[in-house]
Parts: sequence; C-alpha cells; structure tokens
Amino acid sequence: MTFRDWFNKNLLDEAKGIAENGADCGFPHISYTTECCEIYDRFASEIWDMAVKDADDMGFKNVAEMIARFSRSDMLMDWNMFRNLMLWYACEKVSVEIVKELDKEEE
Repeated sequence: MTFRDWFNKNLLDEAKGIAENGADCGFPHISYTTECCEIYDRFASEIWDMAVKDADDMGFKNVAEMIARFSRSDMLMDWNMFRNLMLWYACEKVSVEIVKELDKEEE
C-alpha cells in the first residue's frame, strides 16, 4: 500500500478541507501526534522522497530548507513533532493533487 492508497482509504472525503485549510485543522487519523507518528513511520521513505522532489522542484538547497518555510515549522522541537509535520505535509500535498484531479474531471 502506498501513502496515496492509505490517504484515499482514510481521508479522501477530507481532501478538499485539507487542501483548503491545512492538515493541522483537526482531521480524522491525523489529529494526534501518536497516530501521526505511526502513519509517518509506515510511509517514511515515500514521504521523504516526496519532500526531496518538492524541495528540488521548488529550488531549495535541501529538504531542511523547505521545511523551515512551512507555516508550522515552529513545531520542530523533537523527533515526534518532525514526523507529525512531515505527515501533514504529505497529506496536504496529496490533497492538493486530488482536488486538482477532481477539478479536471469536472471540466
């Protein structure tokens, strides 16, 4: 199962809300640090690869530079909060992709 598969199974109905408001607004499965860490650990390599590609595509020197620009970079106080933030990043990225795909289908 890929992260996108997991997202589609668990958060597809929330994609528009996540894309518009951010993953930190309290959505099922991604509200508590413990559950975010568990999900991140399942898909860590895939999420990291997404971040590396995005950082490169956006012209950052590395992922750390990109993460420092996240609106919730204030959360980067420990390993658990890093994993939480990275899961939210992945959820927001996938949400935006899904909303764009749905918009194209409606055209």
